[in-house]
Amino acid sequence: MEKWRLILDPPRRGPVNMAIDLALLRSLSLRACRPTLRLYSWEPPALTIGYFQRIEEEVREEECRREGVTVIRRVTGGGAVLHEHEITYSVFIPLSHRAAPQSIRESYELLCLPIVDTLRGLGLDAEFKPVNDVLVHGAKVSGSAQTRREGVLLQHGTLLVDVDAERMFRLLNVTKEKSASGTPEGRVTSLRRLLGGCVMEKGFAPELSVRLARAFEARLGCSFEEGGLDAGEREDAVRMEKELFDLEAWNRDRSIRPVFTGGPVKRSRALPASS
Repeated sequence: MEKWRLILDPPRRGPVNMAIDLALLRSLSLRACRPTLRLYSWEPPALTIGYFQRIEEEVREEECRREGVTVIRRVTGGGAVLHEHEITYSVFIPLSHRAAPQSIRESYELLCLPIVDTLRGLGLDAEFKPVNDVLVHGAKVSGSAQTRREGVLLQHGTLLVDVDAERMFRLLNVTKEKSASGTPEGRVTSLRRLLGGCVMEKGFAPELSVRLARAFEARLGCSFEEGGLDAGEREDAVRMEKELFDLEAWNRDRSIRPVFTGGPVKRSRALPASS
């Protein structure tokens, strides 16, 4: 059975989390590592926007500053997300691999089904909702985003352990269309609402991470070996944090371009097109 790497990370700052993901994408693009699943969380809470989004359109910046919530641009597409009480996953797969279907929809489904399986194992009636959501009783408990660069598929997403929907929608600009579809509380749910306060106990998150890893193994036909970043990946992550994700020039208008296959980040008007 094919061996993949599993990284179980402690909570980290938002720019650090995004820098690690980009460093791992680069590492796999250089064939310096095996396919990897990374599970992590956020401390303090942060808000990420999709690669194609504009902060001023998606985020209530004064509210974020008032509450000390950092806003970071992801390299993946998708919408703005508040990261607080959750487990986040990132999976890195060569585009040539059988676990990276060419169809965007099929790849989302394949990589979201481990979340569905995990939730069903907890007794919840979970379902995959195209293009990239997992629902329980019609409410979103997990969303994912994806990019394909330098021969690598990166998909990352959230599994909400708890959610303060009022706070979430206070920090985000909600469109009239979304507002008309129902109350924030009706569109988003969490494991705490579904399973009760036990999910906030100390041992729940580690056990949930184990369940997720096993579900990914079963769906992807691989076997995980737990490990961490190597020296080169750590060095890249530190550099990418300082030269990209900590800077307004990237987070606000993408006037800095990350280099995926080597060398430092560069100033540019825009990145190449990406999914």
